[in-house]
Amino acid sequence: MSRPIPIEEMVRVFKSRHRTSHLFKIDNFSLFKKYQLEKVNSSVFDLGGHKWTLCVFPNGRKNASGHYVSIFLMSQASVNVKIEYELFVVSQLEQKWESYGHREFGIYPKPTGKGNPKLISLVDLERNGYLIGDSCMCGVKLHGIEPAESGTAECFSLIENPLNHKVTWMMTRFSSFEPEKAHHSHEFVVGNRKWRIQVHPRGFGEEKDESFSVYLLGEGFINNASKTKTYAKFKLRVRVGWRHLRALQTSCV
Repeated sequence: MSRPIPIEEMVRVFKSRHRTSHLFKIDNFSLFKKYQLEKVNSSVFDLGGHKWTLCVFPNGRKNASGHYVSIFLMSQASVNVKIEYELFVVSQLEQKWESYGHREFGIYPKPTGKGNPKLISLVDLERNGYLIGDSCMCGVKLHGIEPAESGTAECFSLIENPLNHKVTWMMTRFSSFEPEKAHHSHEFVVGNRKWRIQVHPRGFGEEKDESFSVYLLGEGFINNASKTKTYAKFKLRVRVGWRHLRALQTSCV
């Protein structure tokens, strides 16, 4: 199944026609199931005078009829007016979207979320042109507000095997490291993020004076990259002598 027009053109046209909307494109959609990732959050965006994020559960909820994609609109601060919103997924074959209609985001003094746990089934997502090339597009549109110049859009992509996926930090003159301080590697880039390795020669927190502590730090983003939350599955290892490697940690952040 192929798209009638390039996806970049689809996004451009969508933004021009739906100016009070935010479009969230998710690439490598199948990796969420492969790595059992529960959800993905968009970056914070401005719409209707408020700040929001979209929270998408790609594998959603399951009932007797199958799995469903779940999407929620999350406010980032108090909402002092009633706002009409619509959550949807966009067809990549024709100019239509799948939604569950207009809903009201009421007045809430604290950040909260509203949405649909069963927006569309995974079967319909794949069968009806909403998931093509392992990419899908979902979003939100606010109704009854002053139109902006253009809608906004962003892309989230999982990278399964980044080219520079292995980094080695050779700690020379380790005996000169001050034991009470944290020490950092040079900055390196994997995906669209900048990282450093941090070590505490005499441990950190509950492991103080008990262990050699090692951490992976997300330092920032490369130029023009969206500043979104990052999922990283990694393994930290330390070489003991010249022939042996000891795995310190396997984790997801």
